[in-house]
Amino acid sequence: MFRMIIPIAAMLLATGCGKMAELVNQTRTVAAPREQVFAKMFGNDSAFTGLPLVTNGGSTRLYELVVQKGEPGFEQMVPDERPEAYKVKIAVAMEIPREAHLIYSVDDGALSTGLKFTFDELAPDRTRVAFAIDDLTGTETKGLAVNRSALTKIARDALGKLDDFEEVKEPA
Repeated sequence: MFRMIIPIAAMLLATGCGKMAELVNQTRTVAAPREQVFAKMFGNDSAFTGLPLVTNGGSTRLYELVVQKGEPGFEQMVPDERPEAYKVKIAVAMEIPREAHLIYSVDDGALSTGLKFTFDELAPDRTRVAFAIDDLTGTETKGLAVNRSALTKIARDALGKLDDFEEVKEPA
């Protein structure tokens, strides 16, 4: 009886962790043009709508929110393990419609993490979307857990919008 419980528990644990593993690195191909897929995932109702637009060089855009020590909201954005931090930046760098990179950094990149989406046009009506989470860089990264969770929520929301398109199985 005990021998049967261990494999069942392992399967349940693996099933429960499936969504998190899914966010580490995934690629999906959908039946839609690249511009349409990008607009659906990062259009006007996306999670970073309202971030200040810093540059607009045609298809290259950089949205950036910088909060410095003493400004409203700083306490919610700074990691607990870095109370001495003086600046937190959330940036969204976009090469429309080919790439979106969301970056969270503390003290000019001394501590950072992010999310990256790339959009490959396989055919006029077929787009491959690849997603990856940047490694944490810097020391004392434990404090980024809450902020990384916020980035993960943004990723889940964006990836969830892919469900509106028909998924295409690529040949092996």
